[in-house]
Amino acid sequence: MTPLKDMKVTAQSTATLTCDIDLGEHKANMRWFKESRELYDGKKHSMSYSGHKAKLEINQSDLSDTAIYRVEADNRHGRVMSEAKIFVQGMIS
Repeated sequence: MTPLKDMKVTAQSTATLTCDIDLGEHKANMRWFKESRELYDGKKHSMSYSGHKAKLEINQSDLSDTAIYRVEADNRHGRVMSEAKIFVQGMIS
């Protein structure tokens, strides 16, 4: 797994975390977390996993999205995880 990278984004922009995950030929179960709370696809968060690439998009980020995010992938061959901090900065006038 390539590790997630810490990032800074400006409020109201989309924050995107990506990493490459290779757990062999078997499909992996992917889960994303903000701190210890699991995230789900919806208006605020978009998650995808295609061709060994996992992606989380945080749409219309705001200051409350500043946190540590974690991705976990597992299948019968094992489990891997990575985490990174997203820091959302206020908009500059």
